Amino acid sequence: AGERGMTTAIVWLTKPDDVEDGLAYGTEDGYLAIWKRNRNEDKFTEIYCDRLTGGKDGQEISAMAYDASSKQLAVVHRAESVHRFVIDGSMYPRPVKSVSIPKHWPQSVAFGQIGVHGPDLWTFGREDGAIYILNDEGKVLKTKTTGSVIGHAVLNVKEDAILLDDVSQGIALYKLSSAERVKTFGVPGTQCRLRNVAFHDSTTSVVSGSDHGKVYVFDRRTGSINDVINTGVEDWVQSIAVSLTHCTQN
Repeated sequence: AGERGMTTAIVWLTKPDDVEDGLAYGTEDGYLAIWKRNRNEDKFTEIYCDRLTGGKDGQEISAMAYDASSKQLAVVHRAESVHRFVIDGSMYPRPVKSVSIPKHWPQSVAFGQIGVHGPDLWTFGREDGAIYILNDEGKVLKTKTTGSVIGHAVLNVKEDAILLDDVSQGIALYKLSSAERVKTFGVPGTQCRLRNVAFHDSTTSVVSGSDHGKVYVFDRRTGSINDVINTGVEDWVQSIAVSLTHCTQN
């Protein structure tokens, strides 16, 4: 942290048919670093570190996403800059395209539908509440406006669903194909704090953090609260992650 700034985003680079996988992370000073792991030895080796160019109002890397099928890595800065890389066989990032979107402050990024030359890239703005969809050449294909301050976002292409943290109202469920708002899940709280969100159990459930130490699990269909996970402290739940059978929080 002293040399590169605090870690602000992190993602696994998986290679299912290989004994080696990787870990990519970004920092508040705009550095992208990649560690390669040999699973047989459980050893990490840093193979790449470079400072990427961010927007003039924010060098911090705010989010990252990785698509295992295309081996593509997306990196966005707190202000304007969006980068796309292909991770080669040695786990080294090969630049595909870097673009700047004026007055766009990315808070989250995700890969969408697979096109001719790779998946579309979705970048979600914080204050502007705008969603930009880019192709592999960095061209903006579509722009969608939500009218919300976006704290976090996840996509599920198969289920045609987008899950957004609408900071002022709760968790918003949208249709991916039309950007139509389908439902809002109210999250109890007293502050407008950013919340991590996630789909769980084949998207039948929606999971959200809170500003008071609890994680809420909603039924996607009815909107009712299925479960409340108490972390034991009345503090901001900064991040959550889910698997097929477990939900964890930090």
